Amino acid sequence: MKKSEIKKVMVYDQGLAGQPHPSFWQNMAKLQRLLQGEQVEFVRLCCHCENPQQAVLSIEQVIKAESPDLLVIAATPLGEEVAPALGVRLKTGVAAHCADIVINGEDRIAYMVPAFGGKVIGEIFIPGSRPAIATVKPGVFSYDKKDAADYREILCDCISEDSCGLRIVETEEIAQQQSAIEKAELIFCGGFGIGSKESWQKLEALAKKTGGGAGCTRPVVDMDWGPDEYYMIGTSGKTVRPKVYIGFGISGAAHHLCGIKDADIIISINNDKNAEVFAASDYKAVLDANQVIDRLAEKL
Repeated sequence: MKKSEIKKVMVYDQGLAGQPHPSFWQNMAKLQRLLQGEQVEFVRLCCHCENPQQAVLSIEQVIKAESPDLLVIAATPLGEEVAPALGVRLKTGVAAHCADIVINGEDRIAYMVPAFGGKVIGEIFIPGSRPAIATVKPGVFSYDKKDAADYREILCDCISEDSCGLRIVETEEIAQQQSAIEKAELIFCGGFGIGSKESWQKLEALAKKTGGGAGCTRPVVDMDWGPDEYYMIGTSGKTVRPKVYIGFGISGAAHHLCGIKDADIIISINNDKNAEVFAASDYKAVLDANQVIDRLAEKL
């Protein structure tokens, strides 16, 4: 799909009534910057259905009535269920977990998606089907509310749960175990190279002492060293923008780097002088990550 072919863009807002979800502002501002200069109508689709099947069927009705060229959905737990189901029902393409949406050299819309375990970023194209659907992890795009202007609002008329075939019988809120690391100005992040649960606990203690946040890569979660997915930074976790990010024992997979690319200063410590993370770092130290953690603990 070429940039000039896009005439109507719709952004699904999953916020409560009267309270837009932060991801709405991020996605709307990004799209308006991307398509600046084109004659494009922007639409905010407000749908307050918490039942994913109810949301799919309700949004499908709006899509068929409005015929947008592009639909962007935040990759929240709800959005990750809604987007592929809509893709199947509307017989259209879905680019999931986009790290960016760009215009390439041929004036085509390219959806930048991590592939091969995050080792590369692939260009995904959705050439003919309408609407093209893209999901974007909350926090990927920076925004200012004033950048998201001049859009029309549609309030989705949710169908009844009884007619959608799926009913929510109970909900339970899960409390996060730490304050949101997205807001931290200093982040200590541990990768597989820290090697143990004990090292993670030391890293977390450093974050508490300095008033910063503690984050990790997926292997730390998978190894069950202590943190859960709320601490994970990357395309399948959090996107952060701290003033200072310090990574310990992190290899530098694109999957993780996408989550830290907007940090003001990136400091990386790894005993492998060829670690990929060094290419994305402002400062690097070829040292044993655990020894540095211990020295910092002594100094602080």
